[in-house]
Amino acid sequence: MSYQKKLIWLIAISTLVRLIFASSLELSNVEVYYWALSRKLEWNYFDHPPMVAWLIRLTTGNLTSSEILVRLGAVITSAICTWLIFKIGTLINGQRTGWFAALLYTSSIYSSIEVGVFILPDSPQMVFWLSSLLLAVKIIHTPPENSKYRLLWCLFGVLTGLCIMSKVHGVFLWLGMGSYLLLFDRNRLKNPYVYLSLAITLIVISPIIIWNFHNDFITYKFHSDRVNLAGAGLHMKMFLKALLGVIFSTGPIHYFLIGNSIYWIFKGNSGVDKKNIRLLLLFGLPLIVILFIISMFRETLPHWPGPAFSVLLILPAIQLASKEKYITGKFPVILKLALSYSVLIVVLQVLLLNYFPGTLSPERQGIKTGTNDLTLDSYGWREAGTKYDSLYKSDVLKKLMPSGAPIIITDWTPAAHIEFYMASRTGQQTFGIGDVIYLHQYYWMNKYKSPLKYGGNAYYICPSNLFTYKTFDKVISGYKNYELALSLPVYRSGVVCKEYYIFRLKGYQGYSSKKKSQ
Repeated sequence: MSYQKKLIWLIAISTLVRLIFASSLELSNVEVYYWALSRKLEWNYFDHPPMVAWLIRLTTGNLTSSEILVRLGAVITSAICTWLIFKIGTLINGQRTGWFAALLYTSSIYSSIEVGVFILPDSPQMVFWLSSLLLAVKIIHTPPENSKYRLLWCLFGVLTGLCIMSKVHGVFLWLGMGSYLLLFDRNRLKNPYVYLSLAITLIVISPIIIWNFHNDFITYKFHSDRVNLAGAGLHMKMFLKALLGVIFSTGPIHYFLIGNSIYWIFKGNSGVDKKNIRLLLLFGLPLIVILFIISMFRETLPHWPGPAFSVLLILPAIQLASKEKYITGKFPVILKLALSYSVLIVVLQVLLLNYFPGTLSPERQGIKTGTNDLTLDSYGWREAGTKYDSLYKSDVLKKLMPSGAPIIITDWTPAAHIEFYMASRTGQQTFGIGDVIYLHQYYWMNKYKSPLKYGGNAYYICPSNLFTYKTFDKVISGYKNYELALSLPVYRSGVVCKEYYIFRLKGYQGYSSKKKSQ
């Protein structure tokens, strides 16, 4: 079987597996949040550039709250990325390298599951990241006098811009390309199309800049606070946590293979054009090194360096392709182990989230049942949404509450879950009170909604794993009185894992921070 046919089968089978996995779990808190953003398309949002919201809008048509359609964009982009990394590997060192690169990409937890099943800004970002790398490889091998050279640079400017429009990490593409030109190919810096390409990127990302200009650059203030090292002490435990998280996210076998291949290449064994090796390293290592340094002082997330490690997967693909025993197409045992690891993680995640008895939290009863149990972010919302729908219709029928009564929210999580699984069914609107740091984009969403009416009624919904008295007191302070409408226990494998508290709030009389909140 040719490598192209193998690739088609790999993409088809992995896509089917991802679709099954995507339909087996409820949406996470960030996924429903990005879905909420897609309901009102903007040029930028508080947390991230707009591409993930645009992608969700494309796959859902803004007409459905289907979990599988929300995640469909991630599944599609992962399939595209598998093809792209095959093309890059093929261009660098032949189809066998491309095939092994595709296998490594498919068996990586980050590229195949974290952004290939769950919809994140990284999902569309990876398409543009790998597309930009493919163009970069072509650029460094194309003479400036070639008629295609100018077009390649213009396309590079567009695709890097779209990568940044997915996630700001995309700026590392220009850092990698710029570093390569400065260190190894300065003559190309004399070509005006390099600067035209950079100008095109700036034009593509201008909506992000303009939006932030009108909103006090709040996106960059928010993210800079997360990585600001000023006054932060050295925390090696935090670094170790970040390192272990990255190893898990990339895949321990992949992590070992990347490290081993870098050592093998530096010993001069690859036989591959040094231009390609240098470009791969510069498109991967800067982001990894910078994030590992930050992790010594601030908490980082394991998926942040994911695009960089995905690029570096091409290096072990080159090494595997060089071994004589794999020339005949034999499937390496180590890749079988890598694929088995990914399948094991998928199965364990489904079992843990859907079937673990009760909660992982020490809070197993009482008003805060399930506190700090992350598995509950993606469990119980379907059931709660169905039962809330019945309660709401009964309340309206019995005239206990008016039709269309809003749902008060104070935090982007669980606001997005409430909107996806509850409010979208009943036709209610959510309305945020409080500060932007907690509401995130919901702070701006209020201006598209009807304001709270003096004397009006509303609902407040909170799962026990997120319940705090401070927040509850703030919510009820704006109303004359309140009552508990329903305490809904949710069971997992026959054991209570959390409860949903649904309150009727009556007689709105305003909040002390009303102007700031609304």
